[in-house]
Amino acid sequence: MEVNDPVSTIISRPVIVANQSHHFSEVLELFSQHGRHHLPVVNDENHLIGIISTSDLLKLFYDPRFTNLTFNRAEIDSSLKLTDIMTPDPITIASTETIEKAARLFTDHKIQCLPVVDNGELTGIVTIKDLAQLVAYF
Repeated sequence: MEVNDPVSTIISRPVIVANQSHHFSEVLELFSQHGRHHLPVVNDENHLIGIISTSDLLKLFYDPRFTNLTFNRAEIDSSLKLTDIMTPDPITIASTETIEKAARLFTDHKIQCLPVVDNGELTGIVTIKDLAQLVAYF
């Protein structure tokens, strides 16, 4: 595999997504069940609107907007929207772009995950871990 190969050769599939209407506890379950650290967030039309990471969940501990929350899942579910803690409009990459471009985006934007979008449709996800595994392969 070469750095000029397309991202499609290293993307993670299937894509596990969270819907903007999911409750916080449902997102925790998705992270837990699938062992993922990043979840693309889609709207009801299945268009990418954001990304949530396990790091974003830490906002509950230090963000002043959430200081009155207890760590009761039912209370969090009723008072917190996924859109409150996700990163909106994430940087994306097309599956035909090169692995080198993905690496450059990770470095330039200090991100660890790129949703892969082709013709407006979420088709995969590539993470810094995918690139690290590629480097370990060489």
